[in-house]
Amino acid sequence: MVFTACASIATLSGGPKDVLPPKLDSLRSTPNFQTRYKPGKVILHFDEWIVLKGQEQILVSPPLSKKPKVKQKGKHISIEFDKQDTLRENTTYNINFGKTITDFTEGNPVPNYSFVFSTGDVIDSLEFTGKVINSIDNKPEKDILVMLYDQKEDSIVVNSKPYYFAYTDETGSFRITNIREGSFKVFALKDANANFLYDNVLEKIGFIDTMMRISNDSLTRKIEISVFQPDIPLQIKDNNISDYGKISIANSRKPDSLRIISSSVKILEKEIIKDSTLIWFDIQEPFDSIQLVLKSEDKTDTLNIKQRKKFEKPVKLNVRTVKGIINIHPEKSVLLDFNQPVFLADTSGIEISDTGNIKQKFTVENDSSNLRQFRIKGNWKDDTVYKLSVLPGAFRGLFYQVNDSILINFRTFRRSDFGNLICQFDSLDRTIQYIVQLKQKDNIIDERIIKNKEKETLKFPGLEPGIYVADVIIDENKNGRWNGGDYFRKLHPEKTIKFQLNELKKNWDQLEKLSIKHGKKNETKN
Repeated sequence: MVFTACASIATLSGGPKDVLPPKLDSLRSTPNFQTRYKPGKVILHFDEWIVLKGQEQILVSPPLSKKPKVKQKGKHISIEFDKQDTLRENTTYNINFGKTITDFTEGNPVPNYSFVFSTGDVIDSLEFTGKVINSIDNKPEKDILVMLYDQKEDSIVVNSKPYYFAYTDETGSFRITNIREGSFKVFALKDANANFLYDNVLEKIGFIDTMMRISNDSLTRKIEISVFQPDIPLQIKDNNISDYGKISIANSRKPDSLRIISSSVKILEKEIIKDSTLIWFDIQEPFDSIQLVLKSEDKTDTLNIKQRKKFEKPVKLNVRTVKGIINIHPEKSVLLDFNQPVFLADTSGIEISDTGNIKQKFTVENDSSNLRQFRIKGNWKDDTVYKLSVLPGAFRGLFYQVNDSILINFRTFRRSDFGNLICQFDSLDRTIQYIVQLKQKDNIIDERIIKNKEKETLKFPGLEPGIYVADVIIDENKNGRWNGGDYFRKLHPEKTIKFQLNELKKNWDQLEKLSIKHGKKNETKN
């Protein structure tokens, strides 16, 4: 008996994923590192099918007036020089492919492949090596483009592609080879649009202040370049009188340096929310527009903001959204954050009681620097639920608006579930201002400023157990915030010293002795 069946053809599956880049078949390719080279077609043959991704990354150094024609088919690449281009005598050329050569199936790139030749008897053999790190945490930065220019003009990184270049690997290390002796400008770039130009303020950059001399004497010298995110220029994108008595200004970034120099109306309060500035003003007489003069660092803007023709009525006074039960430390206060400035609080309209319906004593405090916030303090017990009731009209806001009923439930933790952190800083410089940021998992838990001190002790009570980091920013311009660098003003980012603190435990007083001079902990005691 004979059985027959139709064959089913299917794509093979399974097996390990291809993670290896294509390999050059040197026997079938034009020999690399030739001397006395005469222009002709260059053939590069690989062991598998390849794809060229982003031919704009293929650069020739020294630069040619006409870019060679690069074609890819199957497993090979051909390179032809333009007949109108003349190669320099006794010069080493490097055709750097960057990461354009990838395999067809998985896109694995051949890293920093170069075809090198010399029109003279010698191939330049100098190298420039080093490492690129992040300026904030000093961790290695991969895929950073390190570029060398044989001109010193600052604008060269904006207008021209580099003379030599290489990308950093996983460890942040780079190696640029076949360099001639000379002095070069060094620039590092997170080249988001892969055009070898610094044309995007959102791209990370790094630079060395002076021209770097590369010679036989510098072969063993490794350079460390720190890259940073430049400060985005603070610009006003839009403005309007969004609500009755409130101006909204949209900015290009967080406007923490924006100041009101003068105004045609009385300003009551200013608030920053993300990239916006909210300004409340007192409306005493009808007006067509408001003039504001604003200043940020070295720039001044004058705004003429037109009044809306009609407002239905002033925005109602209310507490910004509070969901569920608020959890607080028993030694901390309950925060009431209103949607507008508040000018009067009638404590007789406020009541706090525990689960046994026993009324609690409390005090109400307003922050003079923030007219929108009130803090309610009391002698709270551990592990207890309280009910905060505010009667209508207890708070009076802008334009005589009053609150409706407010009901907030809050629960206190147990004091023994928290720890206390004490940080003792020494070797401080009285002439320098420091910003201390206490962080947990990159979240800023608390921030303090130290100035005019040689030693300082900061206490951080009532912290949740866990691992904390103390970042100390050298606030060079004393503006109270970290500043990124500026390439064209030759400013590097403000230095940050990071201290990894010991694990904070429950019901524990953790003492950390931190040396600013040495950038490390001197001694830790529990």
